Amino acid sequence: MKKWEPARRAPGGGFSILHSAFCVLHSGPAQSTFPPIIRVVDTRAGSVAFLAAALHLLAALSLLLLLQPALPGAAYPARIAYLETHRAAWTLGWLTWQLAAMSLLALMAVLALRFRGTVAVTAMCIAAAAFSIDFASESRYMGVLPELRGDAFAALDRELDVLIGFAANGLYTIALALLVGAGWRALPSAARILAVPVVASGLALAAASLAHDARAETISSAVLFPLLVLWMIVVGLWLRRNA
Repeated sequence: MKKWEPARRAPGGGFSILHSAFCVLHSGPAQSTFPPIIRVVDTRAGSVAFLAAALHLLAALSLLLLLQPALPGAAYPARIAYLETHRAAWTLGWLTWQLAAMSLLALMAVLALRFRGTVAVTAMCIAAAAFSIDFASESRYMGVLPELRGDAFAALDRELDVLIGFAANGLYTIALALLVGAGWRALPSAARILAVPVVASGLALAAASLAHDARAETISSAVLFPLLVLWMIVVGLWLRRNA
């Protein structure tokens, strides 16, 4: 009589895919090879970087065209008037930033899977924390802030400015710096060079947001986002050549 054995999960099951991804992410370059599912992700890595660059460019344009009139720095009556008459534009602008945040997280995941090791794992944990703060805060900017007035508006506006500009942006910047460090020998020199002003301007934006300095936030953002888009394009070209 055949002995009963518990059924085993098929090799292609969801658990094994997640387990393989984690093992690849946590292992060193010489300790594991890419399983099939990770190789599929790797061949699309360049496209992820180019998509992130395009979405961040779109988000930067939405910042100038759709969000700027109601952001800190403008007079309070003008901000309220814009929110009352341009609610759809305000919401659309923040939605583009949420898409950009998703694409940044995806690009960091691609790089972490490629570089692997403890530093890459740490970077992904930090990036995930940044994304959770970013996404939740931008949702409150869209759904809650336009309904408030007076002191309640000012308090939430200050809180969200710190959460997005200081906490989320600061964590994204640290995660990017760690990923560049993890892949320092592999990344092209252009990506390593560009990473320096990207990280510096990201930290400057975090400091400006913590100080609630609208002018400094504008200047640091004007430096950060064009450089970040350029960095993503350089990384995308490198990923495509080395898929």
